Amino acid sequence: MVKENNNTNELIVDALDGVGLIDYERLVKEFGIEPMSEFYPNLPEELQDYFMTRGIMFGHTDIGKVFEAIKEKKPFAIMTGIKTTGKYHVGSLSTCHEVIYFQKQGGFVYFCLADLEAFATNQIPLTKQTEIAIDNIADILALGLDPEKAYIYRQSTEPIVQRVGLLASSTVTMNKLRSTYGEKSHLGYYNSALVQVADILLPQIMGGPMPTVTPIGADQAPHSRLTREIARKPAFADYNFVDPSFTFHIMMQGIDGSDKMAKRNPMSVFTFDEPMKDIKKKINNALTGGRDTAAEQKEKGADPSNCRVYDLLSFMFEESDKALLERNRACKSGEILCGHCKKYLLENIEAYRANHLEKKENLIELAEKIVKDISKPLN
Repeated sequence: MVKENNNTNELIVDALDGVGLIDYERLVKEFGIEPMSEFYPNLPEELQDYFMTRGIMFGHTDIGKVFEAIKEKKPFAIMTGIKTTGKYHVGSLSTCHEVIYFQKQGGFVYFCLADLEAFATNQIPLTKQTEIAIDNIADILALGLDPEKAYIYRQSTEPIVQRVGLLASSTVTMNKLRSTYGEKSHLGYYNSALVQVADILLPQIMGGPMPTVTPIGADQAPHSRLTREIARKPAFADYNFVDPSFTFHIMMQGIDGSDKMAKRNPMSVFTFDEPMKDIKKKINNALTGGRDTAAEQKEKGADPSNCRVYDLLSFMFEESDKALLERNRACKSGEILCGHCKKYLLENIEAYRANHLEKKENLIELAEKIVKDISKPLN
């Protein structure tokens, strides 16, 4: 959650419990995040992904070295993962988009199935996470991840992240962990955070010093800063770590108008595996920036900046920047009504979903093999 320390006026972003509404401008100032809007215009046009041009990837930490590696065709890595608590939902897909973007630029992906974190923070037994892991991997393969250029692992069976997580724990105090993540009910929360630090450092432990990028949501800003601090500790001097780089993306808010998309609030989010009729119900009940009546909207226009339908189009269901800008203009001018946008969005979701599920079905067997191979000695 995002909150303010009443005594210090300090912004606290809880990277373990999720995120509420965020003041992105203040976040940039508090955590030293550099605006992506000042960086991407200097990139060649073919590298300017729509996540940058639309402001979804709003910030970065030290991303220049990664693009320098891309330019010089030198090794670099992308580190990412998913907590294996359930199906991929539409709010999780922004990270996948960035990972696949960087892989296509020549990076090697380290993909973590965060089952230790899922056990520590959600109490899901490790052995019960296997089917979830298979489903998650099938999704990201269907989205375009090349498994030949990736190292996929489970935290519970990767000894390096367990060992380095333990070593990292000796370099920070409990006061530091509390100030970063807030007060937690048990040590498992803090331990899982330190294992995640090890996840981010894993590419350089296995592949040697090189630029690495970890795409994350805004709620992970304090975690990124702590990781860079730990990487510089004398205890890890022998690794000669290059400071890890991060990109930060805007968090999608709930379809129903809630602060965030959350599995515990089904009307706030959808997965591609659920029936299309259920998705239609959610979109038709989505929060929009429309007026109380059609007549008023035609006269005064609507507000796409407070519209979950427009958000979904921006994040993944409208490929053309030109078409999105035109929709923004037509919405503000009152030329189109919310029902028009909902219909258009649903048509795009239905086409995207059908294509994705067909790909996913053909990749289940590969996903099963991958997860089986990395699950020993659990299963």
